[in-house]
Amino acid sequence: MINNVQEFNRLFQLYQKDNRFNLCINDYPKNEFALQFCNDEIENLTLEYIDSTSNSVKKINNYRTRLSDYFQPEELATLEINSISGYFISFDFYFMTKEKIFVFNYIHRDFLSQLIDILLAELDCNFISRLKTELLINLEYD
Repeated sequence: MINNVQEFNRLFQLYQKDNRFNLCINDYPKNEFALQFCNDEIENLTLEYIDSTSNSVKKINNYRTRLSDYFQPEELATLEINSISGYFISFDFYFMTKEKIFVFNYIHRDFLSQLIDILLAELDCNFISRLKTELLINLEYD
């Protein structure tokens, strides 16, 4: 997904408001996100996706659930998600999509580094550390 620091700077933007952070990511794969967090409990899940068998748009709205309650991991890998939003109870942050932008809101400082590790798991850990530094250098305040 990320090949160099310039590409990372174009795709990732971090904002701070008080002691919480908002992370906006352009073109982050929605199905990859779903795979990474499929077993985590989500409150107020809203999911709109295209059903590959019927080629129709399906919607899921559930107060408290997991993506694994609806899909197998191999299904999530190929799922065409139009939009997704909700709140992770255990991680204490909100997430949503706005067209091609993935927005992670109200992230606590203690979880920010871990979230970036999860989102960039396929990259080398030294490169991830460099990207975290770059993200903090470009931090914007609301």
